[in-house]
Amino acid sequence: MKKLLAAIVGTMALATAPVALSAEATKELKMAFDADPVTLDIHEQLSGGTLQLSHMSFDPLVRWTKDLGFEARLAESWERVDDKTMRFKLREGVKFHSGNELTAKDVKFTYDRLKESQDFKAIFKPFSGINVIDDYTFELATSEPFPLLLNTATYIFPLDSEFYSGETEDGKKKDAIQKHGNSFASEHLSGTGPFTVTSRQQGVRMEFERFADYWDEDSPGNVKKIVLTPIKENNTRVSALLSGGVDFIAPVPPTDLARIKRDKNSDLVTMSGTRIILFHLNQDKVEASRIRRYARPLLMPSTRKALRPKS
Repeated sequence: MKKLLAAIVGTMALATAPVALSAEATKELKMAFDADPVTLDIHEQLSGGTLQLSHMSFDPLVRWTKDLGFEARLAESWERVDDKTMRFKLREGVKFHSGNELTAKDVKFTYDRLKESQDFKAIFKPFSGINVIDDYTFELATSEPFPLLLNTATYIFPLDSEFYSGETEDGKKKDAIQKHGNSFASEHLSGTGPFTVTSRQQGVRMEFERFADYWDEDSPGNVKKIVLTPIKENNTRVSALLSGGVDFIAPVPPTDLARIKRDKNSDLVTMSGTRIILFHLNQDKVEASRIRRYARPLLMPSTRKALRPKS
């Protein structure tokens, strides 16, 4: 089997879509990322590691495709009600790892929790509320017309409301979001995703096993178990792959792209992302812009006065 790598451009959500499964899943996949998730609470921190975990052990309402479109996941369909409201229809019969069935109340529970998350609430600021119509139908509403509603829906990975409700034996709320703390949600997980977390040593190793009742039975694949090892050092991570110690690494350092391409036992996968890292105006397109760009006065830090050459 060829070893697989992923060179990521922009966000890592697409590169970490769950490894597809089938009834004959028997293989173990060894992966190495530059970091592992710092918590099992997917609302505690917005990071690449968290999104990796979200796609492996949860499912979003919709997700990005390789050509930057949207495809249905837990939401099987959606339609515009008006310029501020989108109605979603959930798939029926989807099970959480706990055995509970996914309903619209779980989506509302998740939405309300995202609005309280320090890392996610800014993303959902344009939203004014969620309206549950029945067990499998709900509406997302925004304060003003918002063209990026589906973009934002890719961040909604429904949580198991029954699993995360109530209190622990020591009286702590199970749905509490505790930054860098030991909360119930940071140590326990019940999602709808293809893999359950079976073992976790922070910064050392995570193990996942295929969820037998995963709803997406049409996905092909043969992976039963995943072992994730965090390897922060770029050279060490690449060497682990080329030597056969792991089957998949992400991200691939840009300086090693040519080296990977030359390796006959490796496949290099690159794809576009949705994250804008730098947005720069073209200052060479208009003549006046070029003049202003290169003819700026020199400013003295102490006086902030412009120095001009003597005539």
